[in-house]
Amino acid sequence: MSTIDLSNLEDRLKEMGKLGASKEAIEEMESKMRLGLEKFQVRETKPATTKGHIDTIYNFKTAGTLKKTYMTNFRVEHHKIKPLQEGQSYFIITPRNGKNEVKKLNHPIDAIEQFKKRDDKAELSVGKDIGHKSVLATMENGTVNFVAGEFRAAFYGKPIDQTFSDGAKNFSAFQAGNLVQGRGVHRGEVVTPHGEITKAWMVLDLEKGKVGNNFQLHPYLDPNYGFDLSKVLNDYNIKELNDPKKRDELETALKDGDRPIVTVTKDGKDKKLHLETAVKYKKVNFFNLDGTMEKREQFLKEPAKENNLLAGKDIRKEKDLVASQELSR
Repeated sequence: MSTIDLSNLEDRLKEMGKLGASKEAIEEMESKMRLGLEKFQVRETKPATTKGHIDTIYNFKTAGTLKKTYMTNFRVEHHKIKPLQEGQSYFIITPRNGKNEVKKLNHPIDAIEQFKKRDDKAELSVGKDIGHKSVLATMENGTVNFVAGEFRAAFYGKPIDQTFSDGAKNFSAFQAGNLVQGRGVHRGEVVTPHGEITKAWMVLDLEKGKVGNNFQLHPYLDPNYGFDLSKVLNDYNIKELNDPKKRDELETALKDGDRPIVTVTKDGKDKKLHLETAVKYKKVNFFNLDGTMEKREQFLKEPAKENNLLAGKDIRKEKDLVASQELSR
């Protein structure tokens, strides 16, 4: 183990902590720094709040005459593969000389990539052990000939990923993970093209595709754009809004791009739902715990329902007026 610059190590530990890296990821980073590696990665995997999981890959490089280690960037990836259940692993099984050669892996991407590199007969399975496994894919002579139906999207698909090169200055790893899941993150200080400092909701434009290696970050200025989170929440029968502390926690979670669970009132009964922002449409959306969407209108307070109906009538009147104008031309 090489001599290490303790001040440099302390800086990287603080940086990882500020990003919100897990204890295990921070310990791995320190271990690799102490080995004196010139270039290394640290990866951590957490369940996504929608489907699949989020990988965060922290990239480090040691350079300069003083041989200091820096984080060059970190990348977040949203994979649609379900996280492993506790106690399970992936297995690549290859028959060799009448016996099965078994390689055990604990990360789905590693398992898929290593399986695809095989050039003979092989099987990719998942389970607690070989005796209790489910076959996910098989190949003969290096050609894949079977992929289980529920595993095909993960096997053939690509993750939604984004690279952040500014450390923890703009987004934490948690916020970055929420961005690649399609949700907005609120920033307290954003510099406009005119040099003004303002607030904004930042959303990745996943529909247009990447420009270079990344998706474009679209800013929805606050309050200019017109999405006032607090006012929007006031329109709904959400129990947590009645407690100042819980309300503050809820708004903070939504501004971080999270998908918190809230208690709504419907037909006089309480119901637990996920809540998330829809910044582009100046709305919030409700989802059942199984991921299916609920109509937001059914959770509106009575005054908000009336305003919503009036707004709908105004929109219809405007459409009728436009239609009549078109016909008269």
